[in-house]
Amino acid sequence: MADKSDLSFTGLTDEQAQELHSVYMSGLTVFTLIAVVAHVLTYIKLPWFAF
Repeated sequence: MADKSDLSFTGLTDEQAQELHSVYMSGLTVFTLIAVVAHVLTYIKLPWFAF
């Protein structure tokens, strides 16, 4: 078990914080890619800046 002096204000060790960050960034990347694809498909179907 980690010593209390090794914990940050969140209560996570450095290794746990890095793992949480990597999972968060993976989720953010997937969400962003899905959002970009949805916007492109919407623009193809119904362009909102038609000139």
